[in-house]
Amino acid sequence: MKKILLVVMAWCLSACASLSPIDKPDVAITSLALGPNTGLQQQLKIGLRLDNPNNFALNLGALRYSVNLAGNDVATGRFTEGVSLPANDWVDIVIPVEVNLFGGLGLLRSIMSNSTSELDYVLSLTADVKNFGLGSITVDKSGKVGLEPSSGVESSPPAR
Repeated sequence: MKKILLVVMAWCLSACASLSPIDKPDVAITSLALGPNTGLQQQLKIGLRLDNPNNFALNLGALRYSVNLAGNDVATGRFTEGVSLPANDWVDIVIPVEVNLFGGLGLLRSIMSNSTSELDYVLSLTADVKNFGLGSITVDKSGKVGLEPSSGVESSPPAR
């Protein structure tokens, strides 16, 4: 009986070792839009595209993020709605970000002095993965997002 148990345990360990690790989702800022302002707070609505390269769905819980636009630390925050990423597919979400107007003055100065229609961004996103007991994963991304003066700021989604 012990030999059978050892064989089964060895087979299980080899099966687990052959599993490929999870590929981190890709994330990109796809849009920026001004939301309502309340006194000394300005809301930004940041569009994110989450791309799942895995052949299985990922169920994400809370998202924690920090956003830097044009060299200015704009916000850190938490998005508590769950997000389900279908296998080999993408999902667009919008996260509301509160920016203190005093802290956002550097960003406003960067936007006003920007000779191009794009802003550099750096995004760090940590997501709680609900399936497979994987814990949390962190994805860091930098890129550019375009500005449209008519409705705040917006860009086209990244190429797939």
